[in-house]
Amino acid sequence: MNPLIIAAAKFEVDPLANALQQRGMAPEIRLTGVGAINAAKKAKQLGEAARGKHVIFVGTCGTFSPFSKCTLIRATEALWLPTGERLGMCYTVKDSAPPIPLPEVPSWARGLPGRRVLCTPGISLVSRLPDGVATDTVVENLELYSVIGEIAAGATSLAVILAVTNAVGADSHSQWRLHFNEAAGLTAEFVSGRLPS
Repeated sequence: MNPLIIAAAKFEVDPLANALQQRGMAPEIRLTGVGAINAAKKAKQLGEAARGKHVIFVGTCGTFSPFSKCTLIRATEALWLPTGERLGMCYTVKDSAPPIPLPEVPSWARGLPGRRVLCTPGISLVSRLPDGVATDTVVENLELYSVIGEIAAGATSLAVILAVTNAVGADSHSQWRLHFNEAAGLTAEFVSGRLPS
């Protein structure tokens, strides 16, 4: 299998691409760009690139639970839920950003815990969630919601694997900086060790 690997930035995908090349695969790499707006600009192009392919979307995310070390999760759903909306300071117009359920991941990725991915236009500095949302069921990512609908529509298979690099809050960025390289390595090790040839 020669998968299409999608990530926000090159450094997130380089270790995985190298690991797959060492196994004799020739992955195709596409980047969304960093942030929801950059990703949205590339959604149609990425959707076309994903048509008929086995797609792996990789990246990082923040947890709303206490953070102790990098771990991997698989996305089960993408939701547009900006920080301001979570804080009750704004709302999204009804039906303008519906949740996007993701297809069942291939068997090689099913062992990872599933999480709903809350997507925002910026990195949240507060970890408050709406009432009834358990902290251990969701993570935060910037790019996924903007592109995943287009990608999922035509992909033969899809796995969204995110590395938890930080807790959502005031220290998000500093924690992310400490862990993003480890996250890319952890992702590469997991995927390259389980993806069928």
